[in-house]
Amino acid sequence: MPPAVCVRRAGPGDLDGLGRMVLRCSAESIRDRMHGGTRRDDLLREMRDTVLHGDGTVLVAAERHRTVGCLELVRRAPGAPRAEMALLVEDDRQGRGIGTRLLDAVPACARSAGIAVVGFSVEAGNGRARRLLRHLPAGGLQWQWQQATLEATWHVGALR
Repeated sequence: MPPAVCVRRAGPGDLDGLGRMVLRCSAESIRDRMHGGTRRDDLLREMRDTVLHGDGTVLVAAERHRTVGCLELVRRAPGAPRAEMALLVEDDRQGRGIGTRLLDAVPACARSAGIAVVGFSVEAGNGRARRLLRHLPAGGLQWQWQQATLEATWHVGALR
């Protein structure tokens, strides 16, 4: 039986584990997450900035003490009620519900950070991500295809 997965907000102590997880990911997984970019250094810099200084949140999925996935919510303007979402799960852990667990944590995490709307995009060829989106509540989701990319807006609920 695989170890239980814990999803929680990342802190500075998670940066090394995030770095090791990104290094274990294939170029294809990085490309799908970054929509064409394969530079791990850029991805790690963005996550580090979000955890330490950014106006956003990084969630980590961990098995015991090993980070196996992450989800970023990044505001493009300080204090904005909208954030952009990006998800990455280690290749050999994909298809095991980790992405679903990370997505399940988004509404509460976003609302606690003052985020009411989460935007994201998925390329048409990214079947894994398209299947994962079936787990999102249809009532709060608006989407449209723009060329070969699904552009979506997820209304995660009223701010408290």
